[in-house]
Amino acid sequence: MLSAPHRPERKALSVRLSASGAVIESEYGRLRVLTYDRGILRVTFTRRKAFMDSPSPFLVNRAPIPAARTEEDGAYVCVSGGPLRARVSRETGMIDAFDAAGRLVFAEGGPRTLEPFDGQIIDRSRPAAAERVETADGVKTRVREAEKISYKPLYRARLPLAFRPGEALYGLGQPESGPANLRGRTLYQCQANKSIALPFMVSTGGYGLLIDCGCPFIFDDSGKGAYLQFSAVEELDYYLIPGSCEDAVKGYHYLSGNPALPPAWAFGYLQSQERYETAEELVSVARRYREKGIGLDCVVLDWCSWEDGHWGEKALDRDRFPDPRALTDTLHGMDVRLMVSIWPNMSSRARDSAAFRKKGWLLPGGEIYDALNPAARALYWEQAKRGLFDMGVDAWWCDSSEPWTSEWSHEAEPSPGELYAETTRTAADAIGADMGNAYAFFHARTMWEGQRGTGSDKRVMNLTRSGWLGQQRFGTVLWSGDISAKWETLRKQIAIGLDLCASGMPYWTQDIGGFFVRKGAPWYWDGDFERGWEDPEFRELFVRWYQYAAFLPVFRGHGTDFRRELTNLEGEEYEAALRYNHARYRLLPYIYSLAGRIALEGGLMMKPLAFNDPDDERARSVDDQFLLGDDLLVCPVTAYRARSRTVYLPRGLWYELHTGNRVEGGMDYEAQAPLNALPVFVRAGAVLPIAEKSACAREVLSKPPALWVFPGADGRCALYRDALDGYDCERGGYTLSVYAWDDQANRLTDERGNNVPFNRFDRPMGGV
Repeated sequence: MLSAPHRPERKALSVRLSASGAVIESEYGRLRVLTYDRGILRVTFTRRKAFMDSPSPFLVNRAPIPAARTEEDGAYVCVSGGPLRARVSRETGMIDAFDAAGRLVFAEGGPRTLEPFDGQIIDRSRPAAAERVETADGVKTRVREAEKISYKPLYRARLPLAFRPGEALYGLGQPESGPANLRGRTLYQCQANKSIALPFMVSTGGYGLLIDCGCPFIFDDSGKGAYLQFSAVEELDYYLIPGSCEDAVKGYHYLSGNPALPPAWAFGYLQSQERYETAEELVSVARRYREKGIGLDCVVLDWCSWEDGHWGEKALDRDRFPDPRALTDTLHGMDVRLMVSIWPNMSSRARDSAAFRKKGWLLPGGEIYDALNPAARALYWEQAKRGLFDMGVDAWWCDSSEPWTSEWSHEAEPSPGELYAETTRTAADAIGADMGNAYAFFHARTMWEGQRGTGSDKRVMNLTRSGWLGQQRFGTVLWSGDISAKWETLRKQIAIGLDLCASGMPYWTQDIGGFFVRKGAPWYWDGDFERGWEDPEFRELFVRWYQYAAFLPVFRGHGTDFRRELTNLEGEEYEAALRYNHARYRLLPYIYSLAGRIALEGGLMMKPLAFNDPDDERARSVDDQFLLGDDLLVCPVTAYRARSRTVYLPRGLWYELHTGNRVEGGMDYEAQAPLNALPVFVRAGAVLPIAEKSACAREVLSKPPALWVFPGADGRCALYRDALDGYDCERGGYTLSVYAWDDQANRLTDERGNNVPFNRFDRPMGGV
């Protein structure tokens, strides 16, 4: 006769209270709730005999504070250290949390589970059978068969969640499609070319949820009971952060590090292409932009800049780039920087590979360096420094930083579940199941620690395709991968960018116009425009995409099949795009001030409408518009030949920039959108620092901007200024000037109450 296995009881057997929180033990496991600064609560659940308490590589090791208020009331153990009061059921161990008014904010939806398994990894001391696979990311090595060894005991963890009706969720990284609100969705969160997984989300209900882990995970809110499921953890460890959506993001940055401030030039226009092949090409592009007065701050050198056959070599091919130092000097003389693509994988012919192979610092398959090894990180940086940084290269494009792109080796697009299973297995074999999503974090750390260690006065600027918890402190900018040129793709980009930024990563960009323009044989080469620039629909798509991208945190053009310079356009299409190139540069004082504040306080630049009004039900459903800061509402046009679009204006008074119209919010509005105008609105009470037209960030930001007031409400602005590069800003080398607008008095003042001259918005401003 079959007998049911014993199920350990979850009822509390013992409770220990302390100045920092409480520990509740049951037959099933141990639960600990600790109080942190800013009212943050940390919840740790384990089935081990003791909590791990090992330092997290992803957090900045904030310690709990002895400020807990604890009590037992029979059925519950209660812990609070700020605005949230957590309540642990003595019967089930489940947690819910209430705010100061007694309103339910957060609730677990069922018992947490931890299923033990033996964590195994490929034995690197033994040879592995591998094969080489041709992908759009180049030739990759895939392990077919290898012996494995045990390396640590792990758990599959599930955290059931109970959401309230109307509660909206944002974050968890960058999925491939929307909507931005995660409610009702199922997400398989592993790293891939066009998706980024991040274990942090925020709720309009008044909290953020950060899970300290390094593994792939699943989010499911499909109706059968919501949960987060983690493929491999040593213990379940999460942080409950109280406050508004933006406060929760700031709490995330408090725990994992404020975003590093990029150099000022990084907020100008970055011109990229698959690919520029010679030094002369790079210089000619920069020179043409300067001659035509088109704003430009960086040209980007894509893959294969190395000697032919030496994939991943961190040095330029001297046949095509005979004097790298002369190249960078020439570009710098035009106030243009150079970004170079580097990869974590190196072919066996690459000289850089030999040093790693000799040390045994390559992952199974023999091409990708072991970024989790500090010594390997130091060697990788030394090679990048010697071959590129010492030659005057200004910035890094750390491409393919997942670094496994399982989907690219399939003849047909794998389902999300198939991709998740394959990627999770591949990463677990190589670096351990508990770190399967985190390679990009350590790769970014390589470049950050290496460049900072030189004492250089260049800020780290690292454009990279994958991200993880805490990576924002390493000077990274994320982008949405190798997307295809379609109107549908443009629409999707808005929503996925909002989720990525809500995940605590403020700097995000994309390939303007889509990476793939044509439809190719591989399933992922899926553009709609065989004739490229000869097709008027593609030209209009590019213009609309360019207008939208001018308001993103980072403004960058890139792609294959056809060249991407603005000069490929002519006539009204050229003028329509150029207008927004100029608008970007005029807005740089506003954009750079947002970035400066983020470096000081945490937060984000680009956000969903619901962040500013979480009680506005209509705002929670909008994911084809976004706020840039608090004062600019950007409404991209995402349909061919559309010359108007319906926008939702949040509550309050707004100004339509290109018409000058004053419009009351809280309702839909039909905005006119001729080809040369993107609907952009400014909140009444805004004080915008706006510059004169210029073609490089240094010129713009070296001069005081004009302050433009949009009357109709009181308001304020904070103008951040510094040396534009270098790290003196970390030592107080900046100014933050706060200006207040008194609408009734028609008066703008500084912090000392002195009157400040301003321009009053009373006419259309075009793009800006």
